[in-house]
Amino acid sequence: MKKWFTLLLLPFVLLFSSYTASAADDITGHYFEKDMRKLIELGFLKGEVINGETYYKPNRDVTRAEFAAFLVRVLEAQNLEVINPKHFSDVKENAWYYRVVQQAAEMNIVNGTPDGKFLPDAPISREAMASMMNGAFEYKGIKLPEAELKFADSSKVQSWAALSVKRMVYAKIIAGYGDNTFRPSEYATRGTTSAFLVRMIDVLKNPPKPPVPNFYLAKVTKDTTTNIREYETYNEAKAAATDADHVVLKDNKVVYMKSGVVSPAQVQPLASVLYKTSGFGDHYYSLVAGTETEFLDAGETWVKVKFNNTIGYFKMNEATLHPTVKLKGASYFKAEDGKLTHYTYNVNTDTYGAFWYGSSGTLPNGTYKSKDGHSFSGNGNVYNMYQYFNVMPLYTKTSYTAEQLNDFVRMNKPESAADNTILENLGHAFKNVEEKYNVNAMYLLAHAIHESGWGTSRLAIEKKNLFGIRATDGSAYESGDTFKSYEACIEVLVKEYLLDPTSSYFIQGWKANGEVVGDKELGMNVRYASDPYWGQKIAGYMYRIDKYLGEKERNQYGISVTLTEEVNVRSDATANASRLYSIPLAGTPVLVLDRVTSKTNEGTWLQIAPKNLNGANYEKTFVYSHGGPYGTLIRDLPLAP
Repeated sequence: MKKWFTLLLLPFVLLFSSYTASAADDITGHYFEKDMRKLIELGFLKGEVINGETYYKPNRDVTRAEFAAFLVRVLEAQNLEVINPKHFSDVKENAWYYRVVQQAAEMNIVNGTPDGKFLPDAPISREAMASMMNGAFEYKGIKLPEAELKFADSSKVQSWAALSVKRMVYAKIIAGYGDNTFRPSEYATRGTTSAFLVRMIDVLKNPPKPPVPNFYLAKVTKDTTTNIREYETYNEAKAAATDADHVVLKDNKVVYMKSGVVSPAQVQPLASVLYKTSGFGDHYYSLVAGTETEFLDAGETWVKVKFNNTIGYFKMNEATLHPTVKLKGASYFKAEDGKLTHYTYNVNTDTYGAFWYGSSGTLPNGTYKSKDGHSFSGNGNVYNMYQYFNVMPLYTKTSYTAEQLNDFVRMNKPESAADNTILENLGHAFKNVEEKYNVNAMYLLAHAIHESGWGTSRLAIEKKNLFGIRATDGSAYESGDTFKSYEACIEVLVKEYLLDPTSSYFIQGWKANGEVVGDKELGMNVRYASDPYWGQKIAGYMYRIDKYLGEKERNQYGISVTLTEEVNVRSDATANASRLYSIPLAGTPVLVLDRVTSKTNEGTWLQIAPKNLNGANYEKTFVYSHGGPYGTLIRDLPLAP
């Protein structure tokens, strides 16, 4: 991800010309001369020199890009480092305003249109200007009070700008006209913009005292929320919330409840970070918007939640609290005639998605609850079983040929992919990479199916990007990498994202949690994808491939997991044998090829599939299991039959 931008030579633009005012120019005697002179003095407003004369054109409309640049300068943020560049389809890297628009976006001052544009050259309206200035104040930590809008055309202020207009009117930065109109959609000239900015600078220097925050104790039912009492502080309101149906509101948002579900972010496809502490330092991972997490507690700035077995914290402004009484649905699993389907519920949008996870095993037909995908409760019973392909180490080769992999795609792709032949011709590419790097070809195909929509995504077709490499939430096509060929894309995924020790999801490092697709506590899914069910979905496709091709691989071997950190892998079934490598994390699955009784009376050992990655070529590998002097280091996983 880019963290800096090249300083571009700017074109002939009024905003950034390096000439100063002459004794008499086109703003002499102008209504806004004083304000414009002030900005000129500060170096924020500069003119265009034509034939030796400087022109400031006070009556010319200001563009959205120009106003973004004004705000960057007013905030003295010209050197702000952009960590997360935002993609606007009409803001190109070679445009003079690219840097300032990105800086304004980094400060959350500007947003794009619903279709991903910024409209940099469009004249800016008064209400849009108010919105951007309000964003600038909020970036500085200043929340202005709100005025009641009493203009004759107040109803014409669009909903997205209403709060900002109220704040700018209260601060007397933007005023109405003599006929008691605000004219929200009217464009702002360079003269009026100068007046607004001068007033803004004064307010930034002497901001009004922040209003006393209003917290409300409220009572919630399935259909209503009723305010009971107002409090000045969060803690007072929280202490008063003693009943099961009590919540605390701030700006009509639930900021405390007795029980319920907390979802990351507000809308799709955004995600929120789950931090380890309420101080938002180190973090666990990101979760996509709408994911159900269990509410535990909340403070004014944080929400404490539990997801599976992980307890962490969301920032309050990046989470939505849903009281239990208002919940309309929940995720569940359905066992039906040997098939296990996961129905996932998006609590933000009140919608369900579904995917085939694997075998229902010993589960009787019916619906089940499960937070982790292997412990299921229903019908008064609890069942524990793992899906083989969700925990199978991916440094194992598939027995299926390139032609068989192609045949699966050809015969099983959905109607929406009927005319697309990308994946049904890549079997040899997957197998070649498997042979070269020892990463399972069936997994690679399943990964590509999921990320590319069976090869139909625009990213896959136009950029030959099968795996969403460098694609970010909300702008997958624009941010995703382009490859010369599909074969090159497959190789980059394996070489740079799975096996590179500096950034790998396989090799030990901050991203690596085991060489399985896994979930949010194990394997690639911990940090590869913000979708907590990404690993289940990949495993589901692997299950389908294996089932279609004759079920030759599922449960072919047993799978066990380590119970402690740094379990040694040796060349023979004895502690005296050479140590080949160690398994760093507890809970890491290994593929069991055989069980061996130690010849040196050291209990039961397991012969496991060797992790032959990055040039390693171990012939046989063994780990101590149990029954000897070292305790129990490994346990078997119950696999769905």
